[in-house]
Amino acid sequence: MVDPFTAWSRLAAAGLEMQSTWWRGIETLQASSTVIGARGALMRNGAPSRADLSEYARMIPEKVDAFGRSGGAVMRGAVDMQIAWIAQLQRVCLMTLSGRTPTIAEASILASRSTDYALGAFTATADLHRAALAPIHRAAAGNARRLGNAGRG
Repeated sequence: MVDPFTAWSRLAAAGLEMQSTWWRGIETLQASSTVIGARGALMRNGAPSRADLSEYARMIPEKVDAFGRSGGAVMRGAVDMQIAWIAQLQRVCLMTLSGRTPTIAEASILASRSTDYALGAFTATADLHRAALAPIHRAAAGNARRLGNAGRG
């Protein structure tokens, strides 16, 4: 049985993780602005230098890598969530199709498992968003640091 304090703690932790992911999303947008500005300036400057060509060569592979990792994280999270949903559905269906009224103990167990499932779905959603954004944030923030410092030198 899930006690109220544990339920509240899990919800609060997931909420904080969602807030942190939101902030990382904002950082990703800011970093993207820096990167787009710096790379746009390289393209407007005319004949590219060797360093410019190196920067151009990074553009597509880094995006493929970051979005590939993000997509992989989403797929793993979605599969895990689907497995949990099927297990919950099986529990409910088995009780419904038993042909009798559940005992108080059986109903209590189902209620507890349903609460645990709902909390797990909420926290899994927070984890999925964090995992999906992480590789994109890492690439954008790294590029912003590198290109932002190059523009100052």
